[in-house]
Amino acid sequence: MSKKNIILSIILIVLVLFAWLWSGPFANWQISRSEEKNFLSGISPDLISKIEIDNGGATTTLEKFGALWKVGGTKDFYVNKDLAAALNTFLGEIGKKKLEVAGTSDAQKSSFATDGQGVKVKIEQPGRKFDFIVGKNTPDFLGSYFSPLSGGKTYRVDLDLSGIFDRTEWRDNVIFSFAADQANKIRFQYPDRQFTVEKKDNKWSGTLPKAFSVNADKVSAVLGELDNLTAAKIPAQTFAGTGLEKHRIIVEITGQDFDNTLMIGDCTKDNYCYAKRGDSDNIYLIAKAVRDALDKNISSLQ
Repeated sequence: MSKKNIILSIILIVLVLFAWLWSGPFANWQISRSEEKNFLSGISPDLISKIEIDNGGATTTLEKFGALWKVGGTKDFYVNKDLAAALNTFLGEIGKKKLEVAGTSDAQKSSFATDGQGVKVKIEQPGRKFDFIVGKNTPDFLGSYFSPLSGGKTYRVDLDLSGIFDRTEWRDNVIFSFAADQANKIRFQYPDRQFTVEKKDNKWSGTLPKAFSVNADKVSAVLGELDNLTAAKIPAQTFAGTGLEKHRIIVEITGQDFDNTLMIGDCTKDNYCYAKRGDSDNIYLIAKAVRDALDKNISSLQ
């Protein structure tokens, strides 16, 4: 190979190497330099102790108890299980996401609802605090806009933040959730009567105050009202005016690994009735139709 060809080959190799460096490592280095640092990267879900959410002036505090989230300031209302799972997933992802700058000034925030229109979120963990305001979803509904509480920038992130935080009710409204086919005993108690039905050898029958026959479908209908009983509303948590102390209706369902007692008090003018579990002071409102379906006597089960 001639000296000229050797020189040309070296030049070609240098050009190829330069092109590779420019389009590969150097380009990636430039991109990494220009990427916005995620100001939530220090969030550690296992360390978070409290989250404060201000949605239009309605403030909710979530407190961590072991692996569970409880709504602060309540008796023992915990966050809905599905919502808590979504929240934990979000907290594990938000600090790892790449942020895209959508706006650079306070004047632009109104178009992203990351000004006073948004939901303010404050997260606390030992020695660290993270504050941000959640705006609206992106046009494709695959992401959200959010901003630090201080600073003019607005970011886009591929998470549905408003789907998590844009709510005013976090309390779990599930009163009971159990497998109806595992129930083996139901005790009914009213001011003027009480009786019990039990399932033995896969057959329901009355046992107290005397033996009596029952219709299995009618017993199943009672269990169907209770096995996934959900509150229609959550009222003010005060016993005054609820009638729960009068024990108008008490239904106790026993089965494999569960023993649930429902107490029902007075009903409101708009056809809801106060109810609570026997093992909790949480007060719920259930539909009057549910209350009526549980107002039984022996003959109504035969």
